[in-house]
Amino acid sequence: MGYSIFFLKSQLNQAGFKICFGILVLLNLVGMLLGYVSNYQRDFMFVRSAADNFLLASTDSRVIRMLFGLLFPLLASSLCIGHQKEKGIFTMLRMSKRQYIYGNAIIVVSMTVSAFAMALGLNQLLCFAAFPLSGADNRWGMAEYALPQNVDPDCLFDVWSVQNPYLYNIFYILIISVLAGGIALLVYGLSYTKTFRRLRPVQLSAFVFVLFMAMFLFSELLHIPAISVLAYIEQGHSVSVREYMVFTGCVYALGVALTIWGRKTYESI
Repeated sequence: MGYSIFFLKSQLNQAGFKICFGILVLLNLVGMLLGYVSNYQRDFMFVRSAADNFLLASTDSRVIRMLFGLLFPLLASSLCIGHQKEKGIFTMLRMSKRQYIYGNAIIVVSMTVSAFAMALGLNQLLCFAAFPLSGADNRWGMAEYALPQNVDPDCLFDVWSVQNPYLYNIFYILIISVLAGGIALLVYGLSYTKTFRRLRPVQLSAFVFVLFMAMFLFSELLHIPAISVLAYIEQGHSVSVREYMVFTGCVYALGVALTIWGRKTYESI
């Protein structure tokens, strides 16, 4: 428990974490405000529910939604990258290299997952306060009885967008947060390898960002959405739960492998 508190405080005190978390919260706040301004004094017959005004579903905040999707790999890779690697820290803390590296890895993942879940959850809670639970209009502009005909079985969780849109949003909050934790672990593992340990945190985050953007471009060229990170953080893409699990599992597996390899080859901190 003492080690966990140390790792947690160490990450929270990093300027990079505060800046990235602030940007994450700001995006969600601005997204909600854009929806509120667009609906202010609008006839109630055209006001959508709190679920349809959620950041990932709202058409009024599409600019912020696109910006969130673009910055997602960069924020996920930068949020907890400021861990310190100082010589002699093991003696000072009375912990082994394994305890330090693995303990820090767990905190990096848990804090990244929590940060994204809190920011997106805040957006949904603010939508609860600003919009009705059941709107007279919806994001598709269709009559309620016709919504089941609009379900695409190939899209991730699409059936829940009609049956329970709030549960649909919660599913996306979870899968986005878990994927962000995997990206953070990947960056953490890379930072202990010989090739990347000399890079500054900003440079390493930029490298991972470019890597995921390159995968997105390849997915567009080859028409394989399953290899694109944007397919899992934007609603309405033709991907399955299995493809998400494979994609996210590969990111986590690579992060774990690099962390273990880095522990064995990294002689001093």
